[in-house]
Amino acid sequence: MLLSDATLCANCGGISQTLYNIFSFADPKNILCVSSDKEFKAFAPSERFLSRYITYKFEIIEPPKNRLGQLITPFAEWFNYSFNNIFGRYAKIKSEIKAFDPDVIIACPNGPVGVFMPFKLLEGINIKKVIPYFMDDWMFQTKLKWIGGNIQNKVKALLTANPSWIMISKELSKILEQRYDVIPRRLLELHNPVDLSNAPHVLPFVKKDTYTLAYAGALWPMHYDSFKIVAQGVKQLRAKRNVKLILYSPAGFWVNYKDELELLDVSYGGNIPYSQIHEKLARADALILVSSFLREFYSHSKGSLQTKMTDYLKAKRLIISCGPEYSANHNFIKKHQCGVCIETNDVDEVAAQLHEILNNIEANQQLVSNGWDVLINEFTFEKVHKKLKDFIAESVENVTVS
Repeated sequence: MLLSDATLCANCGGISQTLYNIFSFADPKNILCVSSDKEFKAFAPSERFLSRYITYKFEIIEPPKNRLGQLITPFAEWFNYSFNNIFGRYAKIKSEIKAFDPDVIIACPNGPVGVFMPFKLLEGINIKKVIPYFMDDWMFQTKLKWIGGNIQNKVKALLTANPSWIMISKELSKILEQRYDVIPRRLLELHNPVDLSNAPHVLPFVKKDTYTLAYAGALWPMHYDSFKIVAQGVKQLRAKRNVKLILYSPAGFWVNYKDELELLDVSYGGNIPYSQIHEKLARADALILVSSFLREFYSHSKGSLQTKMTDYLKAKRLIISCGPEYSANHNFIKKHQCGVCIETNDVDEVAAQLHEILNNIEANQQLVSNGWDVLINEFTFEKVHKKLKDFIAESVENVTVS
């Protein structure tokens, strides 16, 4: 059973796309998914798993999406969590969980609701095994409280009561171990897998006059400052050479930043379906990866290995990653020697390093080959699915009912 406030959606990007790829081996009849009706409506699961969902309503008060809503959101959150903590029973969903009788539950929270709800939905049920799966440190500096509890204590309780963990990176595990003073008994580092059966045909790289850099995916606040630095560096570099930066992203992100990015000569390439994105990226000369330099997103940059890393490797183009030296993305790239890291937020220096990287792009194709090798050896569907299935099987064999 998957208990998450993110859905199994192949084209939603980020955590939803990763979850879909990770659990794509499952026969739908053997999996039950539980999520909020709000997330289910906003990010509908892919057809393969659509009928396997049951949903709950969490929000009693839903603030309007305007200035007034921003003012009342803190009270609404406090009230919603307090109400559900005191009065939430969820009898119908509990009955369906009991009937399904899962051997193991993967609890993958993408926000506070995803941590709060396992305690409500599993209360009073003889659950055999729960495995927490964290992909981001969204908990960093979160101070959400309600009558009878707070989010930091809930996260600690989830990790302490269930010592078999799945994490997006070992860096994230270390962060949570230190913060919550708990050490996992077993740990699986699980990245986004890719299907190589439809890997794009990539033409051999040739030196040319015009170079295209591409970025695919969301532009959340924990990405944007670094993306903007790259865009500024590319614009400055255009005085020396013909280079362009294309953004492939859901339309909402382009709308949010369009005015600023158009001034930096960033082109919008549209929102490309996941099944087509690797072919599109393979037409670029290099692929941009970013992680925030901002202190408020320190933990996110340090702990979260981005989903697009393995997708970029599949596209067989040079990865250029801009972010702080402590970035999990950079740790991965340096470990596997599969890309180039730019570790400064000084625009002049970024432009200079991009110029040097493009000057040596033919020699840098060895990094692309290294990335393809590590992809084949570690991050195919077959490899990652086997790791997960083995981990779950071992967890179930060592059941301790709490």
